[in-house]
Amino acid sequence: MERSRFDPELDRIFSVGDLIDRGPDSPEALGWLSEPWFHAVRGNHEQMLIDCVSGTGDVARHTRNGGAWLYQQTTRVQHEFCKALQELPLIIEVDLLDGRKIGIVHAEAPLADTDDDWQKVKDVLSGHFGEDRRQQALKTALYARGKIEQQNNEPIRGISQLYVGHSTVSNVTRLGNVVYTDTGCSFHDGALSLIELNAETITQIPMSQE
Repeated sequence: MERSRFDPELDRIFSVGDLIDRGPDSPEALGWLSEPWFHAVRGNHEQMLIDCVSGTGDVARHTRNGGAWLYQQTTRVQHEFCKALQELPLIIEVDLLDGRKIGIVHAEAPLADTDDDWQKVKDVLSGHFGEDRRQQALKTALYARGKIEQQNNEPIRGISQLYVGHSTVSNVTRLGNVVYTDTGCSFHDGALSLIELNAETITQIPMSQE
């Protein structure tokens, strides 16, 4: 934020999710979420926490995947996290200064059919096509890696660009109009990447320099 000259009076931060379970500072996530300039979509790690605190998740699996810190907190704090993370949207849509519309989702846009577009994504996740479709779409939005595994360059219709995380890449990677931004900042050989949405400039800090 310092390198990009972030101004909290003018600028906003949009996170692609997984604010927790990836380092020693997970308990500080509530502080970030309380900032008026910070906005995040829900990631699969937020969903794991919600499921576990709600009594429907796999605590052992969550613990193995970085969630041990949660069970060192008081029950009150666990429920505070659950409540705050349940309020995170599955997608964020931002209108840029030049009229472009960009989207943010954690893993992948849940497109079930070849003619699906961004509006269909929003409708499915809103439950307009029933709960079964919504649950399927939820899993895709939080967990899927199909597009990057297939190196699928088909664009998402109805939106200028879609920014995602979840799948770790060595550098910010584009497939069609989908931008993969998770450059592995939780690993010693990764980096933390910030993209200025209007100019699409990238600010990056290698973890090896920390």
